[in-house]
Amino acid sequence: MARRTPVKLTPLRRHFAAVLTIALSCTFVAVMVLAGNLMQSSLRSQAAQQFDGADLQIERPLSDEDWSSEDPLDPPEVPGADAVWPQLMDYIQLDSPDGDGVFLTTAMLPPGDAGERYLSEGRAATSDSEVVLDASAADQLGVTLDDTVVQPADFSPSGTEQELTVVGIAPTADGAAFGGTPRVLVSEADAQTLLGPTAGTITDKWLATVPEGTDPADVAADASAGDLTVRTVDEAEEEAAGQFMQGFGALAMVLAVFVVIALFTSAVVIANTFAVTIAQRTRSLALLRTLGATRSQVRSVVLRESLTVGLVGSLLGVLGGHLLAQAALAAAAGIGWMDGLVLVPVSLWSVLLPIFAGVAITLGASFAPMRSATKVAPLQALRPAPPAQQRGLGVRGILGLVAVVLGIAVMAGGTALALTSDAAALGILLAMVGGVLSFTGVLMTLVIATRPLSALAGRIVGRLGGLPARIAGANVARNPRRSAATIAALLIGTTLMTMMAVGARTAEATLTSELDSRRPIDLVVSAAEMPEDAAEKTAEIDGMDSAHAAARGDIDVDVEEPMTLYGADPETVREVSHRPEMADELSDGIVLLGEERAERFDVTDGEVLQVQGADGAEHELTVQVDANLQMSLVTPATLEQLLGKSTDPVVLGDFADPGTAAREGITALDLVDAVNQQISGEGYSEASADFGGTERESYAQILSILLGITIALLAVAVLVALVGVANTLSLGVIERTGENALLRALGTTRRQMRAMLGWEGVLLALVGAVLGIVLGSVYGVLGINALLGSTYPVSITIPWGQLGLVLVLALLAGVLASVLPGRAAARTAPAAALADAD
Repeated sequence: MARRTPVKLTPLRRHFAAVLTIALSCTFVAVMVLAGNLMQSSLRSQAAQQFDGADLQIERPLSDEDWSSEDPLDPPEVPGADAVWPQLMDYIQLDSPDGDGVFLTTAMLPPGDAGERYLSEGRAATSDSEVVLDASAADQLGVTLDDTVVQPADFSPSGTEQELTVVGIAPTADGAAFGGTPRVLVSEADAQTLLGPTAGTITDKWLATVPEGTDPADVAADASAGDLTVRTVDEAEEEAAGQFMQGFGALAMVLAVFVVIALFTSAVVIANTFAVTIAQRTRSLALLRTLGATRSQVRSVVLRESLTVGLVGSLLGVLGGHLLAQAALAAAAGIGWMDGLVLVPVSLWSVLLPIFAGVAITLGASFAPMRSATKVAPLQALRPAPPAQQRGLGVRGILGLVAVVLGIAVMAGGTALALTSDAAALGILLAMVGGVLSFTGVLMTLVIATRPLSALAGRIVGRLGGLPARIAGANVARNPRRSAATIAALLIGTTLMTMMAVGARTAEATLTSELDSRRPIDLVVSAAEMPEDAAEKTAEIDGMDSAHAAARGDIDVDVEEPMTLYGADPETVREVSHRPEMADELSDGIVLLGEERAERFDVTDGEVLQVQGADGAEHELTVQVDANLQMSLVTPATLEQLLGKSTDPVVLGDFADPGTAAREGITALDLVDAVNQQISGEGYSEASADFGGTERESYAQILSILLGITIALLAVAVLVALVGVANTLSLGVIERTGENALLRALGTTRRQMRAMLGWEGVLLALVGAVLGIVLGSVYGVLGINALLGSTYPVSITIPWGQLGLVLVLALLAGVLASVLPGRAAARTAPAAALADAD
């Protein structure tokens, strides 16, 4: 029997863009899996660190009397347990020899000799002037064995400065990739020095050991009775690890979404690659069919190429992802973010998941081109194959339009439902489903919209670029299927970048407006007594903009709790408030408060309260509801009329704005520490501080970090899309070899050929970017309304500067993507190009 010669369809070099695309996407998948592994192992090790040396965790509820006890509480009695000690959850501050303070968590070593084996150096404390640190705490304090650290008087239970000698160092949590939380390891000898007279026993959680050879589960089962809840440390560790990782669930979902985005964009580019290569080989396929090649042979060739592309790209991505993660860990260790070099945590998932994802999306993306390849008739070898024309809507177009209309309806309905607090979760889910459905419809109808959109864009750029731009517009418009695939890849990236930019900026404006409404004053210091120059001293703190003296006092408004009034003149409110217009509503005989406080004190806007004043007479106080202000403001004259001298001093302060010279190198936490240190000093009695500015800046930082992470992750999808643009242009050069040759023969210069490809890249980028910006803005506005609308009044904010930057970068990317294809088209001589490249 004659040996069958395999059919060779396309040189692998023409799939370079597809291989690069899948490698980038699989690198992204591998890095995300490795990052999740690192985070999970680190959080689990830190959770387990709470239970060092213990076999059991005991929970015992405390009464109000217990919580207010000034003496140590007796440990719970657990039958079958050996040593029992409190599970500490306190924070203390220690100062280094250089005077730098560090906040540390506390943990208690097992009693007696059992605690010694958890130390890597030294011994446990045996006197009240000794202390044990873990390696992370020692590193932050810059101390080693026999060095001295100081517990400052302001943070010392005794109220006096305590010098402590470091006698032992414990290792950080095993597997804590990011160093773990720095800790002080307390023992019975130094517990009262570090934690006060109660020695940390005012806690509802305790730890215990069991005798060697005893099953902790049996002891836990027998001891859990009455108020006591006893469980094994393994169970407690699992719950603690779950609580630690619970906050990362939303982040994991976000990362998963971006993984899907990158893979989906890769699928678009890969499908485009296979479709164009098969289309340009139509006559070769037909000739092979004429010579006896069967449909199954053609199908097997396409599948073989798809599998090869998927495997090569996936393996490169797995290797690149692990190398990139290892390089990041080495860099983090080099700059001191981590305690030593950590090897990348290779796992079965970090290897198999990227390979499976890469091969799966490659095979899936090749399905439609494979069907096209098997439908080629032998007679097509005898005639040229014109580019496929889209006539009418077709089934795909009709389904796409239905998906767009239905998706918009579901998204709008979900957003409206989300605005009601009773069904907010269901509304958010429906809005997300509607968004995905409508965007899928847009991608399905993109082939139909590409011709008119590219023609419109071609007319615009034709006025700027002359003949090369007009030819580029014709090339983009005449093959809408190939152009639509490239535009789709760009559309995904720009839509998501715009959506996140609009959503983050709107969320920032909304939350800032809400915080300004609720807590418009950055700092409110209250005390029973404070120095006369407290306001001046507060204003002198580095990072403060201004501070003014005020007063406060309580009045009875016929509800269970008194209403606290803050007396400040309008000028003070204008200076220290983030809502200076609020001062215009403040006048004598008026109390300003927000909606929630009005409900809390059962008053309504415009209601006139009869309040007994300091002189014994009743005075009228008119309620003025101002947004959601979480304090009750009156003028100093009104406060004095109602309370006379029975008021407490207050300082109202304003932080300098972040980014200004006054805040250079000063964080919100630095301001908190500075204010707390001041009010703990001489002259203050029962002092407390409320930091509204810290909450405002924390929200801004979280949103900025989230936006930065999002843009960094989406950059992967955009990079993949740019590879798609270059791929489309390169394949277009090969496909239009004869046409390019004719243009060269008619006198078109190499510069004009390069310009033609450049304008083609610009047109593709322009259509994709403009569509993406429009869709992203709509999705961003509706999405943030669905998420926040039921809780806050949403302040729609469009970041025009960022959207303009997205457009400019997309256009520049289109130009850059055209450089190599343009050079390839310009280098071909007219006579050689006229030869049949098949």
